[in-house]
Amino acid sequence: MQIIITNDNISWAESILLRSDEHFDEEQKAIIKSFETNDILACPGSGKTAALLAKLLILSRQMPLGNNRGICVLTHTNVAIDEIKKKASLTASKLFSYPNHFGTIQSFVDKYLAIPAYIQKYKKRPIYIDNEIFNSVIERSYNTLHSARTWLDARRGGGLEYLKSLRFNRDNFCISQKIDGQAFIGTNTQTYKEINSLKLRILDWGYLCYEDAYSLAFKYLRDHSGIRELISKRFAYVFIDEMQDSSTTQSELLNNIFTKNVVIQKIGDLNQSIFDYAADLECGWTVNNVSTLCITGSKRFPSLIASKVENLCVIRQTITGNGRQNEIAPVIIVYDDKTIQQVLNKFAEIIIKNNLHQHEKSIFKAVGWVGKSHDKEKTIPSYWSGYSKEIKVKRTEFSNLKSYLAPQPHSFISSEGVNFYKKRLVGAFLKCLRITGITNNGRQFTENRLHKHISENNTDFYQDFRISLANWCLQIHRQEEVFEEIKYFLTNEFRDFFNYQVNDELTIFINSSDLEADNEEALQSNNIYKYSSGTTEIEIEVSTIHGVKGETHTATCYLETFFYDYDIKRIINYMKGDNTEPIQKRVIQNLKMAFVGMSRPSHLLCIAVHRDSISGQEEALCGNGWDVNTLID
Repeated sequence: MQIIITNDNISWAESILLRSDEHFDEEQKAIIKSFETNDILACPGSGKTAALLAKLLILSRQMPLGNNRGICVLTHTNVAIDEIKKKASLTASKLFSYPNHFGTIQSFVDKYLAIPAYIQKYKKRPIYIDNEIFNSVIERSYNTLHSARTWLDARRGGGLEYLKSLRFNRDNFCISQKIDGQAFIGTNTQTYKEINSLKLRILDWGYLCYEDAYSLAFKYLRDHSGIRELISKRFAYVFIDEMQDSSTTQSELLNNIFTKNVVIQKIGDLNQSIFDYAADLECGWTVNNVSTLCITGSKRFPSLIASKVENLCVIRQTITGNGRQNEIAPVIIVYDDKTIQQVLNKFAEIIIKNNLHQHEKSIFKAVGWVGKSHDKEKTIPSYWSGYSKEIKVKRTEFSNLKSYLAPQPHSFISSEGVNFYKKRLVGAFLKCLRITGITNNGRQFTENRLHKHISENNTDFYQDFRISLANWCLQIHRQEEVFEEIKYFLTNEFRDFFNYQVNDELTIFINSSDLEADNEEALQSNNIYKYSSGTTEIEIEVSTIHGVKGETHTATCYLETFFYDYDIKRIINYMKGDNTEPIQKRVIQNLKMAFVGMSRPSHLLCIAVHRDSISGQEEALCGNGWDVNTLID
């Protein structure tokens, strides 16, 4: 079935997705109308998600597709999927029912490959595919090792952590440190055989880490060539958003799943492929330049910012600014050791000078690469001592058990991790001990003391306790009912271990059904820097670059920080307009971080830089359109 999208179709989608004075531009229209396998490169603020949504809405009106085939939409987080469903569900409910599939890449791999592979081998479903629960099983099993444990204990960083890192190789299922690496030790050694046996036992029990699921998926495709045909008959079109965040393993698996009969469109921005700076991860997306469509026009920022961001591209990319935005020259704030803590005040003054604080729903943020304090070098806390890397604090104390068990929004857990629920659960157990007067040699139990006390007094109970904790966390996250099970635990096994009486206060705590508000408390005075001038007050949120990826701000101040060297100093030539192709790994990494951080603002971009990083470069920077302001006397 050939899909043809007309301008009338696009006008209909515009009426749903855009403001009355907005329209898709020609590049967006070309992408909406395209139904061929393409890589789509989209600059920051290009409106790529709106274009994808428009295509999906229009497609929903032409369903069912030929041969009852569906569409598959994949991205990297549940947050992104939830956003798509929120904007499209009312208008296009057909999108979210069979034969279509919306979800993360991980959930797709689990559903169509890893779980079927597991069921075929073990005649049952896996219990959990989750890193945290998998690691808890590894912890429980570590003491069952014999000669291998001696070898593991000699590893730098600890034998348990090393054991947690071992994976099934995706190509031959040997045990390796990387999913695509060689066997971690000779396969004929006793150590290898013992660890291999343990890994296979844990797999048999039904516990997999995320990468184990990928290894199973690769094996399933190798063993059953017809699976590709079956999946490809199901889906006519596959759209993969934020493709730059795909690992090599994810990318190669996706390339192996679908045949040429499936139209695959990969959407993203190679220049925004940033990972955790401590990790050695690389983008797995190899763009096919022969069939590439581009969105070069940014709806977010004007040309003066576009030209500065374009200079930071590792992969050369044309970026055209929004001609409807007011032009404000990007500013470089130069400081020295004595004036570094005046930077945020200066940023606020520039905001006020340009009347940006009078904009409706204005957002001002100062961002940097490194949020952790350093003894000698400058990081985010150097600019403001009130900065704490933890931004939002949830309540930690409730008057009843049910409130401790409340599920959280996917957007919160995607940033905090399922480990948040573990802290909540332990908090409920600690509350029980306080209510019943149970102490640890006269001191209140803390989370660490609780774990230590249980592990030292009953190893079997502790192993079961950790497994139960992990299971309960995932059940809460899935919004499954755990209240009765935990209630029973507190009034039986946990009570028996600590030998406490279920008094009236504990009975009320356990049985009360009043769910208390679970709002975020004390934004820890908290990464919100406040500047006052007369009756005007400016709030500037201070964050890491990773923390603002995908956001749009009215004004952004990029704070120079130290990561093996000062990041602005390292890329100063690119800020002057030098487009030399980067070769060094640190420079490439630095440019991508700067690209993401400096492409957030819609109106004003500021850069805060130490005078030692910029000395002698001021004239060239001014010649390239930067307004250099100095805080140095």
